[in-house]
Amino acid sequence: MGTIYLKELRTYFKSIFGWLFLAVYTAFCSLYFVIYNLLNGSPYIANTVSSLVVVLMFVFPLLTMRVLAEEKKLKTDQLLLTSPVKVSSIILGKFFALITMMLIASLVLLLGLLIMQFYGEVPFAESLLAILALFLVGALFASVGLFLSSLTEHQFIAAILTYGAFIFIMLVPSALQMLFSSNKVIKTIASSIDFLSRYDNLLTGIISATDLFYIVSVIAIFLILAARVFGKSSLQVSLVGAKKFWFSTLGLIAVIVIIIGANIGVSFIPSKYVQTDLTKKKYYSLTDESKNLLKSLNQDVTLHVLDYEENTDRAVKLYLNDYDNASSHIIVKYHNPAKEAGFYRGYTDEAPSSGSIIVESGDRNYIVDSDTFYVKEYSMDYQTYQYVENETGVDIEGQITAAINYVISDQENIAYIVEGHGEVPISSKTADRMKRAGFTTKSLNLLSMDSVPEDCKVLIVNGPNGDLSKEDIEKLQAYVDRGGEAVFMAAADVLETPNYDKFLSGFGATIEEGTIWEDDPMYNYNGMGYYIVVSPVAHEISNSLYSAKKKNLLVECRGFRISEEEDVNISVEPLYESSSSSVAVILDEDYNVVSEDNLTSGPFCIGFYSEKTMENETSKVTVIGTPVFLNETLDAATSYANTELFVNALNYMCDMTLNTSVPCRYCNYNNSQT
Repeated sequence: MGTIYLKELRTYFKSIFGWLFLAVYTAFCSLYFVIYNLLNGSPYIANTVSSLVVVLMFVFPLLTMRVLAEEKKLKTDQLLLTSPVKVSSIILGKFFALITMMLIASLVLLLGLLIMQFYGEVPFAESLLAILALFLVGALFASVGLFLSSLTEHQFIAAILTYGAFIFIMLVPSALQMLFSSNKVIKTIASSIDFLSRYDNLLTGIISATDLFYIVSVIAIFLILAARVFGKSSLQVSLVGAKKFWFSTLGLIAVIVIIIGANIGVSFIPSKYVQTDLTKKKYYSLTDESKNLLKSLNQDVTLHVLDYEENTDRAVKLYLNDYDNASSHIIVKYHNPAKEAGFYRGYTDEAPSSGSIIVESGDRNYIVDSDTFYVKEYSMDYQTYQYVENETGVDIEGQITAAINYVISDQENIAYIVEGHGEVPISSKTADRMKRAGFTTKSLNLLSMDSVPEDCKVLIVNGPNGDLSKEDIEKLQAYVDRGGEAVFMAAADVLETPNYDKFLSGFGATIEEGTIWEDDPMYNYNGMGYYIVVSPVAHEISNSLYSAKKKNLLVECRGFRISEEEDVNISVEPLYESSSSSVAVILDEDYNVVSEDNLTSGPFCIGFYSEKTMENETSKVTVIGTPVFLNETLDAATSYANTELFVNALNYMCDMTLNTSVPCRYCNYNNSQT
């Protein structure tokens, strides 16, 4: 075998085909590496690897088409078959020469990893796994090409057959699963020949013994077939005897059947025993909090996935498998959208996005929209002056665990939202995040109530569009004085709300007249001074934003001055502060500065948290200086950082220890260029 291997390897470098293969592969490898990794500043090599599979599909037949076909054409196959070398050794020698070429090609990506190391932090484990995945695909292509080359003595025909096989491998299995999704037999067959799906799993950073065993098994089967076809000549039959030849053929068929059976058996092993998450930040592994919640389950929870199983996002499927394996009370069901298009109507009138999950237990349910699985941030493209959306984190576990915790919870935490004064409505995004945190929202009209209801967990006044009456203020004050928790958004200065402004000044910080104007371009949006872009101050409420360096957007913001007089009963902690160059101005309805005389200079506190201790109670209040803090359009511009702080404040004040503590797995790495 060694002699065959060395002869074959020398042949590649003595002919144009070996050099052409390496040249084309290296050119595209370098191109994709520059585009995906260097220009985009991404440390993940998986995108580059994924693109290179298509390149391999087109260039690998240059190597495989002549391996056995040329031997037949030149009649040198007879010399090989009469030499003291087994047919299996011939095939393995040629196969190892092919994968040696693939190994040399893979070393180019290793060089890329070393280059990236000079620019920042690189996830080596998952990058090496991605390179291994590419090498295995090359080995699979080598075995397929070797087999097809054994069928003919014409190199051109061998190349055409190989191209056809590669196209089949890449397109047909997934197409069959989509077209015949309702036919279980065809779906099973298509899934069993979907070679590249196993390779795709490796690109996510998950190494599975099942996937590796499958890929190695497929390679072994094609090598066995290549050996049998190449050895099936009148010369070989006469050498070993017809009876012995066909007997050995039956033996090889039995070996193939055993390999297929072993794969079927291995597929039934729970993934927790054969699967390892190699991602640096354990993107696809459940946290201890989720595991503890699942261990404590004493009731069934069904996760209804609104999509075909094969179409479901790969990362979502990995998490669903983890949930299923972690508890016998978790039931995962996939719903065929062709057959069950209206399944969602039993839970909501509005159709969720494809791939969304309805979590149900008893009479409680929660819809996890697939749009929330990944954290998205927006950055300015200064060439087009448009915002570009980037996926920066994985929040699949946080969403699903939150939903499970919600549907099994017997406690109802009611958040009353005051209305009747033209308040800014709570956006659907914010309402969903509140529901995820375990809050049930209800409207509250103070005019029709003598007081804030006793079952109020937290009270929200979201930027009134007019002043509150003295009676309404008295009801709010009574609620706070009995130790209530509340979030108040200030009213815009142009509205003139003296009663409400005076009320907000009773929490240890006095509200200033006017609207805060930021002249510093680092603190305003697109030159508009009343659009303040600000990072939160470090605080338990804002730590998730502070550590991730997120910014918030505050529009038509009011400023506060924290009282310098020490009051042992009141503590005030700022959440946002304007810059030292900010000023408080008077604006007209068109947002023009009315007067620049006697401007009050900053910095101002434009958001704070306050605790007031009374005889037996402690009130907890969060005040934000803008009435449109939760406006959906403005919130979306910050990747919903405003909503994140708002929900954090609710959890902090209400001592909620529900599921929002499951962290989002951010994809950012330290980069010396940024």
